[in-house]
Amino acid sequence: MRSLCRALLVLNVLYCLLAALQEGVPGWHMFESVEDLDHELRDRDGNVVDIHAWLPRGANLVDRGELRKVVGFVCERSPERRPFTYVEPSRGTRVTLDDRCMVHAQP
Repeated sequence: MRSLCRALLVLNVLYCLLAALQEGVPGWHMFESVEDLDHELRDRDGNVVDIHAWLPRGANLVDRGELRKVVGFVCERSPERRPFTYVEPSRGTRVTLDDRCMVHAQP
């Protein structure tokens, strides 16, 4: 059993080295090119709402669908600040969030 664990450890270390050096092997390289999610959320007074303040510490948004869900969550939890205006400049998206708090997917 001990020799099997050692063999698995050696194989794991070798795979990690290969993944760090070789572009085609899944590894840390896949995190190097995460799409920047340009967005802006403003409340009814025009104040910018920091989406990242609503996320757990260390969490990153890497998907527009998740970003829109967080925007909807912020809208639902802050009814006194409605209506919100949500903008994705690179996609030409501009949405006013009222009581429904939904950001519909844009192409």
